[in-house]
Order: sequence, then C-alpha cells, then structure tokens
Amino acid sequence: MRKKHSIIKFVIISLICAVFLCLTVFSFALPGAQFDYDFMGFARAINLGIEYQGGTVYHFKVNNDSNETNIFNGGLSYNTGRIKTLLKNNSYEANVYDNGSEIVVELIDEYNPISINEIVNTKPKFSIKSESGDDAEVAIDSSMVTNSYATSEQGGVLFIFFTTEGQEKLASLTSSGSGTLYFDFGDAEIPMSYSSAINQNYLGMTVGDVDKANYYANEAMSSKYSASYTQTSVETFDQKDAQKNVIVAILLTVVLFAVCVAILCIRFKKLGLVGSLVLLISALMQIVLLQAVPIFVLTGPSLFASLICMIVGTISIYLMLNNMSKEYKLGKILTASVKFGYDKIWKLILTMFIVMLFPSIITYFFGAYLVKHFAMALICGLGVYALCTLLFTRFFTRWLTNITFKNKDYGFTREAHVNELK
Repeated sequence: MRKKHSIIKFVIISLICAVFLCLTVFSFALPGAQFDYDFMGFARAINLGIEYQGGTVYHFKVNNDSNETNIFNGGLSYNTGRIKTLLKNNSYEANVYDNGSEIVVELIDEYNPISINEIVNTKPKFSIKSESGDDAEVAIDSSMVTNSYATSEQGGVLFIFFTTEGQEKLASLTSSGSGTLYFDFGDAEIPMSYSSAINQNYLGMTVGDVDKANYYANEAMSSKYSASYTQTSVETFDQKDAQKNVIVAILLTVVLFAVCVAILCIRFKKLGLVGSLVLLISALMQIVLLQAVPIFVLTGPSLFASLICMIVGTISIYLMLNNMSKEYKLGKILTASVKFGYDKIWKLILTMFIVMLFPSIITYFFGAYLVKHFAMALICGLGVYALCTLLFTRFFTRWLTNITFKNKDYGFTREAHVNELK
C-alpha cells in the first residue's frame, strides 16, 4: 500500500512540475468574458535588462549645482525619479538609475533621440506663492524643504516637510485664516485652499494621481538637490545582439541544470532522480518568484547570481544524500539511513544558506544598481533553494524507499564486515 501511495505522489508531483514548466516557457491566449488576454510564460514575464531587450544606454556625469553636499548620498534618487517621469511624458520607455557619480538612462528598443540631453537637463522648479502667476513673489522655495514624498491614499497625496524657516513662512502666509496657496512645480501650478492658519512643519495635499504626486515630490526635492548632466558615453544593443544574449542565457541555465542532474544521477542513481526533481521544483519556483517582483530586472550579474543559487542547491542536495549514504555504510537499513542522514546534516545546510543570505541582504541595501539586482537574485534564489532542498528532499527520499529497498538503486554501499543495524 505504501508503495502504491508513493508512486501516486511522484506521479502527481511530476505532473504539477510538467504543468509549471509549460507555464514557465510558453505563452498563450486566455479567453475572457469581454476580452481575450495573453498569458505570458513566467520566464517571459521577468523584466529584462537592456542587454536582453535591445536599446540604447546613455551615461551622464552628474554636476552638483546645489549647495547640498550630500547630493550623491541620497539626492540623486529624487533626480532619477524625476528624469524617468520626464522621459515617460515624452513617450520614451526608459529605465533610469544612479551609479555612483553618474546617471544611467536605458531606452528600450530606441533609436538615438535628439532631445535626450534636453529632457535630462530640464531644470526642476518648486515654490509656494500667495498669488497665482509666474510673476508672483516666491514666499517659500526648495531651500526651506527638508523632505517630500507621496502616498497612494485617496488616489495620491503629496506631503512636503519644511525647515524652521519654512514653517515660520508658512504660518505667516496663512495668518489670515483662510485663502489659497499656489504650488509651482515646473509647468504645473496647483492651488490649495486653507481655512485656518498652518503652524505645523508639513503640508499634505490631495493630488488625485499617485504618479503625479510622486513626480511633484521628486520635483520639489530635485530643486533642492539641483544637478546638471554631461553625457559621457552612449552604448547601443541592437535586437540581434539582444536575442543572442537571451539564447546564451538560456543555454547556460539548461547546460548547468543538466550537469547538476548528471552529477546527482551518476553518484546516487535513482536517488539522484529525486534530487533532480527537487532541483527542478526549486528552479521553477525561483523563476515564478523573480517574475512576481516588479522591481527585479534580469541583468548579466543577476543571471550569474541565479546560476550560483542552482549550484548551491545542488551541493546541499548532494550533501544530504551523501550523508544518508554514510549512515547506510555504518550499518543502518535504508529507511533509518534516510532519517538519521537527514537529521544530522539539515542544520549545517540551513546555516550555509543563512551565511550566504545575510551578506546578500546587506549588499542589496547598500549596493549600486547592478549590484542590487545581483543581490536580489541571490536573496530570492537562496530562499527558494533552502526551502525546497530542506523540505522536499527528505519527503521524496522517503517515498522512494517505499518503492524500492535495494541499496544498489541508491548508489549506497556497505563494507562487508559491517552488520546491518536497525
């Protein structure tokens, strides 16, 4: 009865893996009630870097035009967000990130646009006035702002925090008890009515669109951390090169997986198939997880990190099965070898994953753009492989021992002088 149940379990798991493998690779149309939708395979849904899509990469040197000395330690993040919005408003699908003392702009599948420098160097503007119009006197400028951010509440709410001087100016502007303030964000002027004096160090205003709220927040802070940009280099990836890179990435993944499977199967025979099944489930779960993370981008370094996770997963499976083999060599029967072999090594394997995971987390928070995606791939991959190898390897090995009890099916050997122990 156990043998039958174990076979059924393996068949079900294998069918599930086959379905997920198809969902990972293939895309197809999904009929809807009103519209037909296309399902993108999980692997196809992963955000690809410029080297895998094709496009143009622009590198800009950052020139600090403000009096803020820490522009490179935080101020650039506001500028990059603002530039990305400006490019989007000009119909460019762009990825913008800061890399140390430079800004990198990636335009997906794009020819060399003449206006790119003009867009990037558009000067930010922020002020608060008591009257409408370009000629109205500025009462509060960006130098009196300490922070600004947006939330998705009520569609989009903008918060602006002020220095002590800014708070005093705000209180003075609203001392009449009622009226209207005018916020000047570049080309947009937003009126805000007030019905009492404002003596606090921040303002919150409903914009109605979270994207606009984010843009206004970045506009205010970019005006405080003002910078100009000098183009230093341009790099182009055409579609043919991008397709070649994708093919190479797929081949690397498939070849590495095949090598890992071969090592496990040669050493542990049928038990190696169990390890291969665990490896396949881990790889599929990693792909599903990475495509579900919207900020993840598959670049060369992040692909390398994913392959490292597969190698680490293979090593952990190998160590588990090898430890079971050692227990069998000491004289234990197969079922006892599986139990004690796993129990004696799972903590060591978990520690190995944790030791690799902590530096990855630290690297993600303090690394540059490409390093962040490398670290994110490591974090996701290590988490998935740790869960799968520690959880499934034991279960699957137990099921297999219910199907066959021959040590030769596992690659296990016992010295002739060792008596079998229970």
